[in-house]
Amino acid sequence: MLKLKLRIKSIFSVLILLLIFINFSFLISNVLSHRTENIPGFSTQDQIYPNESVKYIFSNNIIFEISTDSFIDLEIQYENRIENRQTLFFINNSNPISLNITSKVTMQSFGMARPPQGPKKGDAQFQYRYDCIFQINTNTTIENMTISSLKNSLYGFNPSNSYSLALYEPSQESWEVISTIEQLNESNSEYSLEGSLINLQADTEYYITFFEIIEVFDNWFWVIILIVGAIGIASLAILISKKDYFQYLKTRTIPIEKGAHRLSLKDVLENENRNKIIDLILNEPGIHFNELLRKIEIAAGNLVWHLDILETYKVIGKKRIGNFIAYFPYYQKNPISNLDLQLSKSKLTLEVLQLIEKEPGLWNSIITKRFKVDHKTIQYHVKKLLDLNLVHFKSEGRKKKIFPNLDSDYFIDKKEDSS
Repeated sequence: MLKLKLRIKSIFSVLILLLIFINFSFLISNVLSHRTENIPGFSTQDQIYPNESVKYIFSNNIIFEISTDSFIDLEIQYENRIENRQTLFFINNSNPISLNITSKVTMQSFGMARPPQGPKKGDAQFQYRYDCIFQINTNTTIENMTISSLKNSLYGFNPSNSYSLALYEPSQESWEVISTIEQLNESNSEYSLEGSLINLQADTEYYITFFEIIEVFDNWFWVIILIVGAIGIASLAILISKKDYFQYLKTRTIPIEKGAHRLSLKDVLENENRNKIIDLILNEPGIHFNELLRKIEIAAGNLVWHLDILETYKVIGKKRIGNFIAYFPYYQKNPISNLDLQLSKSKLTLEVLQLIEKEPGLWNSIITKRFKVDHKTIQYHVKKLLDLNLVHFKSEGRKKKIFPNLDSDYFIDKKEDSS
């Protein structure tokens, strides 16, 4: 009996040791399954083995991680305009995979003449601001692919906004919304965005990216803000030809502090990329940085450099509107010039405004006598000032007295300049 107990005890001890060994071996293999590759450029080829996780660190602070339970022959390439992006792919599959991933800023960069329509879901609206689209090709069906990205401003996300993954393949007309959840990583208290795709077919081009979700109320709110802001600071800027605008820039008298730049105005205006920027701003006053970046198709750092030159030489101006930096043609700080740059009557409009500012409480007939012009002409210019929110009326008996609107951007800027 004693021998039997000793034998059982011995067998039990062996089992315990075996379990410890297996567990230790698992931990060792798990540690060894992770590796990091520093890539000097924007592309690489690699082989990832089952239960391996690889982290690739590309130029421009691009981080791509991939974990898999199957063998993957991977080829990945980023457009060199992409920067500050982090993405993690989890792939579960029964068969080996040959996977090709290409990432570009826009669908047009993939040679797509007609980009797909944006995704739709209920009352929500979606806006593409992520500037990183993955094109995925595979030689076999992928059973499950989960895509995750840290919801961090460093990697292109506003932590206070909502986002969703979206999928497009050329047989569709528009992007398809993918169910996306926010996961809290308790180890670093950071949220990540995560969505899963199943049964991705072989030899089919799939495109994946993140869209910002804009609720209808928020969308209208920002539309109102943009309209009011644009009216306030751009004063209903008219579209003028580049030729007329350049003539205006060359003949104006305005001090310019060039700082580190040593260019002539001719040098500034003859650069090809700066010409494209000026064209866009003249055609779309109020255009924001990301939209310029998408349409100019140059590196973000280069765009910042050219915008700085144009601002320094007062060819363009900028103003923050909500979460956007909006760019406008530069017309000094005279909102009348924005409206009537090509009209000779602008001078009279400005003179009427200056008179009202100097003698608040005047009315139309008095202003008409001062300038000795037809009363309808004064009525026209006063109405224009009213539409621009630069003046307001106050009725006293039968008279409608006119006062300057000192809360308008025009007078606020003027006060700041004089202080």
